[in-house]
Amino acid sequence: MGDDLDMYNSIYKELIELVGFECTLKIYSQYNGQQFSLPKRLYTSSYVEKKVIEEYNGSNTKELARKYGYTERWITNKLKVNKNKED
Repeated sequence: MGDDLDMYNSIYKELIELVGFECTLKIYSQYNGQQFSLPKRLYTSSYVEKKVIEEYNGSNTKELARKYGYTERWITNKLKVNKNKED
């Protein structure tokens, strides 16, 4: 790796600073020339639904919404659907 980061295109310079040179080379080797976008949410909605049901304590919808990046309405709806399944 050259000591001068200015020799790299800006996206690779950012990646080197973020994850290091070796990881950047792996990403470059796998994806160079391709365009891709990353989903806003890290977790699948089915995983979040499961975790919300597990972690709900009767009054923490706001905290769960903030934690997982969903709206309180979405959280409440998933809890209602789950409650209806149990009944």
